[in-house]
Amino acid sequence: MAREHWSSTLGFILASIGSAVGIGNIWRFPYIVGANGGGAFLIPFLIAVLLFGLPLMVLELAIGRSTGTSVISAFRSIRQRFAAAGLVIVAVISLILGYYLVITSWVLAYAIFFAFNRPMEFDAFTGSYLPLVFFLLSGLAVYVTVRSGVRSGIERASRYLIPALFVILIFLVVFSLTEPGAAEGIGFYLSPDFSRLADPGVWIAAFGQAFFSLSVGMGILLTFGSYLGREALFRNAAIIAAADMLIAVLAGLVIFPLVFTAGLDPAAGVNLAFITLPAAFTEIQYGMVLGALFFLMLFAAALTSAVSMLEVPTAALMDSYGLPRKRATLLVFAAVMLLGLPSALSYTALNLEALGMPFLDLADYVFGTIGLIVAGLIVSIVGGWFMTRTRICAEIGGCGWQQTVYMALIRYGVPAVLLITLVGSFFQGAG
Repeated sequence: MAREHWSSTLGFILASIGSAVGIGNIWRFPYIVGANGGGAFLIPFLIAVLLFGLPLMVLELAIGRSTGTSVISAFRSIRQRFAAAGLVIVAVISLILGYYLVITSWVLAYAIFFAFNRPMEFDAFTGSYLPLVFFLLSGLAVYVTVRSGVRSGIERASRYLIPALFVILIFLVVFSLTEPGAAEGIGFYLSPDFSRLADPGVWIAAFGQAFFSLSVGMGILLTFGSYLGREALFRNAAIIAAADMLIAVLAGLVIFPLVFTAGLDPAAGVNLAFITLPAAFTEIQYGMVLGALFFLMLFAAALTSAVSMLEVPTAALMDSYGLPRKRATLLVFAAVMLLGLPSALSYTALNLEALGMPFLDLADYVFGTIGLIVAGLIVSIVGGWFMTRTRICAEIGGCGWQQTVYMALIRYGVPAVLLITLVGSFFQGAG
């Protein structure tokens, strides 16, 4: 069976932006900025993206395009024993997707609630078994998209959803900036507190957010790279990273003016999306319409990210075991839904817990924080140290001084930063 490819560079870029832009960009990034020095936080964040996140993006794309296959078989082609490392990455992304679909399902539910002028409080929603219905619906939407293939499924969905996301986001920014609390909200969001740059925790948060935001180290870009032609990797990766950062920054310009206009707590953290913002929408003019648009935008971001995650284990089954796409997608979908069920049940009337916390929260820390950093380390070490320099140079445009700097970042800088971030995440989790 001939391997699928993107129909165009634009299709690849939109799909990759979709993989990078997710729920975390739109609701996680703004409150991290506000809580870690405002505009000053953008300094370590940009350093993390440009010097460490971007090189790792390019490395993943280079591995995928050079090997022409997905994670497990790509690592096997570098060294036979590294197939197990590829399997670890596939397992981590599958476990992350399991609980990510739960959050995606909440977004879908709230989009529908606001569209029908029936907003529901989060405690009431998660105090029932209604979240399980939306968990299944979200999973099915992702399954149908991936089952349809690279061009007809992933690329086609991204061609519609990513432009729609941009249009809704720009509209919401314009509206929010006209609200009475706009100046105060932007002040909270972006006023720089440079003294916070002396806090190592701010730098750890910045690097963690950069790797999380760009979806690097997850095998997604490696898999997407295996569907690439001879497009310029650095240029396209830079476009993807810039779009990802732009959406994250603009999201804050939507959220905080609305929160301050409604007189609510801007430091609500993880409660921002499903408790604080819905309350804000109910307090302002045209709130039901704005709420529906906001959660529709958030669902577009969540869906494209979830689709890219499901593609990683699906492509691995196809390439490593020769399964046809439809069968591979069905098997992976069933496994992911089973893996995600405990997380889904943790925010229902059952209130399933593990180690004294909701199962989803534990999964997010173990897999979405620790597991993601470990996966990034695996990619940087296997690709940077064991893929030949000549092979990498062939993919990134030669072996001049720029590529020498790039190789130094990949081999030394990225692993060092990821190790520091991993240690910091352990201490923060313990704290």
